[in-house]
Amino acid sequence: MKVAERLAALPPYLFARIEQKIEELEEKNVDVISLGIGDPDLPTPPHIVQVLQEQVKNPENHRYPSSAGMLAFRRSVADWYQGRFQVELDPSTEVVTLIGSKEGLAHISFCYLQDGDTALIPDPGYPVYGIGAALAGAKNYLLPLKEENGFLPDLRNIPTDVSKNAKLMFLNYPNNPTGATCDQSFFEDVVEYAKSFDIIVCHDAAYSEITYNDYDAPSFLQVPGARDVGIEFHSLSKTYKYDGWVAWWRQGIEN
Repeated sequence: MKVAERLAALPPYLFARIEQKIEELEEKNVDVISLGIGDPDLPTPPHIVQVLQEQVKNPENHRYPSSAGMLAFRRSVADWYQGRFQVELDPSTEVVTLIGSKEGLAHISFCYLQDGDTALIPDPGYPVYGIGAALAGAKNYLLPLKEENGFLPDLRNIPTDVSKNAKLMFLNYPNNPTGATCDQSFFEDVVEYAKSFDIIVCHDAAYSEITYNDYDAPSFLQVPGARDVGIEFHSLSKTYKYDGWVAWWRQGIEN
């Protein structure tokens, strides 16, 4: 059976290709250093594992959660944002629980992009940004991340006709794969640009807690006006080495 054209037009998924190559080499007893998906190389902290073990036995947790996720967890997220970034979020209306940030980054395009719209995609960048936009029928315009510009997209060099047709812009700082960081002034420029062209900024902040020396990564939402144009995605996987788990939270997050 022929697959839909939207699938046939997609490039091969990078991480699936890397996994395949690793498997082929390991079958030949080659010692491989994986440059694929960045799984944390340390185990989930024991106190988290202990609470999960306790909570999985609780019948109250053997039910579907609400579509937005448990309110207790969303309150915990809001508290963390307040303490970490001094950003006040309403857990009832401004925080949504996802299966993982990948789910949100892929599906956000279906919420805002029509056939023929443009998505602004960092290059290099997480493949899911462009794949989600392409599946939603959008055109991807690549924003080169060059060393001479600090691996930041040069907003001034985006053609006006592209900006006028763009609906979403994806950003990711601290950045994967370049390792680049940004300061709040860059986010201020992004907010001004997004307001000028009515663009929604999707900031992937998965690596905000993986920094060095005295650098303290800002949240996009800290910038005045950012909440009018932006959505920020965060992750338990990178911050808490909490990848690959199915979580039951009600009592656990309170501990």
